[in-house]
Order: sequence, then C-alpha cells, then structure tokens
Amino acid sequence: MLIAEAHGDEAIQNLVDNVCARMNTDDSPGHHIAADWRGLPYQAISHGHASDEMLSAMRSSDESIGTETKTNGSLVVGAFTGPAGTVYISEKRAAVVGATRRSLLIQVFAVLLLGVIAAFVVSVVLRQLIAKPIQGFVSALQSVASGDLSVIARTRSCRELSYLADQINAMTEALDHAQRDHRVHMEKARQIQQNLRPTMNGLVGIDVAELFEPADDVGGDYYDVISLPDGRYLLCVADVSGHGVPAAMAATLLKAFVSEAAKKSFSPAEILTDVNQRYCEYVMMGHFATMALLVVDPTRRQLTYANAGHEFPFLQLGGETPKRLNVGDLILGVETDTHYDEETIELDGPVRIVIVSDGVTEAFDHNDGQYGTDQIEQLMSNVPNATARELIQEFETSLETFRNGRIAFDDTTLLVAQLT
Repeated sequence: MLIAEAHGDEAIQNLVDNVCARMNTDDSPGHHIAADWRGLPYQAISHGHASDEMLSAMRSSDESIGTETKTNGSLVVGAFTGPAGTVYISEKRAAVVGATRRSLLIQVFAVLLLGVIAAFVVSVVLRQLIAKPIQGFVSALQSVASGDLSVIARTRSCRELSYLADQINAMTEALDHAQRDHRVHMEKARQIQQNLRPTMNGLVGIDVAELFEPADDVGGDYYDVISLPDGRYLLCVADVSGHGVPAAMAATLLKAFVSEAAKKSFSPAEILTDVNQRYCEYVMMGHFATMALLVVDPTRRQLTYANAGHEFPFLQLGGETPKRLNVGDLILGVETDTHYDEETIELDGPVRIVIVSDGVTEAFDHNDGQYGTDQIEQLMSNVPNATARELIQEFETSLETFRNGRIAFDDTTLLVAQLT
C-alpha cells in the first residue's frame, strides 16, 4: 500500500479490490478486506460485502497492536497495524469453523487410514513371522498327540521360534525312541504271556480247545489246564479287573498261586480259598479277580467245580439244552478269610463244558447290544457234534460277525472241554 499510495487514493482502492478479488471464493467464501490508511477508510467492493457496519465491526476487533485474529460475532477478523494505518481481513466464522472441521476430518481420516495400513502391514508381518509358524507347531503337536511321531516342526522365523521348533523335534524324537522301546518291551511281555499258556497235547479222555484274545498286547484273562493224579484235569479261567500290563502281572500271579495250590489239594473250593488268601496278600487292593475252577474226571465221569464271582460255566450233557453251573461265591481279593463252596455232578454220556470270561458275554455290537449268554447256549445247541476246536471256531466266527468290526474293549477268553 505504500507503493500504491504514491499514485493516489484510487490506486489504494484498486489494490484492495484486486487483492480481495484474487482470493479464492471456494476456500474463503465470506472474506472481506478493509483498511484505515492515513486516516482514510478503504473497503473492497468486489464481493459486495462493503458497508459502514462491516468496517465498524472490523475496527472493533482491533484492540491491540500487532497481528492478531479475533472473533466478533459472526466474523473472524485479522488486523495488521503499521505506521501508516491498519489493514483488516475478515472471514465469516461459520466458514472458518467449517474449514477447520474439514481439515480435522481429513487429518483424522488420514491418521486412521495410515493406522489401518500400519495394522495390516504389522498383521501380515506377524502372521508370517509368528502366527504361521505357531500354527505349524500346533499342527505338529496335534499329529504327535494322535500318535504320528514322524512329523518335523520347521520355521524360518525368528531365533526364538527356531529354538522352539528344535525343542519340539527333540521331544518328538525322544517320544519315538520311547515308543519303540515300549513296543519292544510289550512284545517281550506278550511272548512271555503266550509261553505261559498251557499245552493241550497229551490229554487223555478229554478234548480241550481255547480262544484267547487280549484287548491290549497283554491281557488280564488267565486260563489253564492242569493234569492231576488219577487222570483228572483242573480247568481254570480267571479274569483280573482291567487289562494291560497291571492286569497281566496279576494274572501271572494267579497262575502261580493256582499251580501251587493244586499241588496241595484237588478240591476246587480249597484251591480257591488258598488262592484268595495269597491274592489278598500279594496283590494291591482294588485289583479284584474272578475265577472258575472245574476238576473233571473223565474216568469216573465226575465234575466238581467252585466259582469266585466268575461267569457261570455252561454244561451240556448229550443233546440236552446247556445249563449253567451256578454255585458261586465272592470274587478274589476282597476278604482274606473267604471260604468257597463246591458242587459235584455225575456225568452221563457225551459232555461239553464251556467257560468264558465277561469279554465274551459283554461283547458289544455297533448298537451297544451285548452278546450275552443266550447266543452261547444257542450256538452250543446248533452244533452238538462239533469237536472242541470246531466249536471254538464257531464261537470265533459268531463273535466277529456280532462285533462287525467294533474293537473289543476287554480281553476275550473261551475254554471248551469235551468228554466222549
């Protein structure tokens, strides 16, 4: 304005108009310029905002020297005061507030957008560096838990996760070695238990066959055929609660107890009483067992039996309907002073004896139906002329058909003895 001043008042007015006209109406829709120069008032007339009231409002905002921005009602006024006068620039307050809000919204949106982009980038990085390797570790551990010890955990991520992968692989390798050792030991235990099974060769006057299927590598069922003096035979089937190694160890003790007791007495009741006393003494409480003992005399045609809570044996004389030998007492391992009773039966004609463990009668099909005792009696009646081995094969086929692929949950033992 100092330069325009040299050309007169009109030049000053033109300068104010030109500057005001050049201001962007879109960016500053309510702007206005005025001045008090050398005592004379000037206002831009290019936008039609000039008036005495506008100038008065702009002057009233100038309360101090210097450059300030003040609000006066609906106006926001900036004033610059110099030696020759004061220049005022005003804008509508609503326009300034709107522009400020738009600017803040743009900035907030920009910050949020940058935050989303940053979060996405961080998420991708974390997924590649942490989440994906951890998912691989979880998958590997799930495979290990299901029994697959051939999996290998791998990662190219950070050093810490690489260390974790190495530890998982070391654990898997150790488990694989332990499992191999376990399989070797269980195979040896199975072979030992198989070697403890009685031999059926050289039996006179009696035909014996068996079905023995442990639910695990080794089982808790025990059966035996012991030759006694005078051509008699002791038939024994026992079932220790549970299955696997603990039950197999208890069953092995039972075999030793029965063999030792049979050297002192040929009475099934006395043998059971002796076995129970020793079983209570040596076996941990809670590992109960059932046992059926039968002494068969093919020459005198007699059968004497006792039972410690076991499935009642089946007796079939000639072509008659099978019946149950239902004399029985308390299971083994409960009370040390239990004394057992026995019953003697005179045998006439062909004789068939079937002794089973509850793994036979409690075999399940896919509908949770049990095999039961009726099917045993029916099968015995259907093949009256079958040999002991043939009858065992019939039972084996019948059980397999009944289960229809369902895995046995308990040891399966079946002993057949026939007198002709």
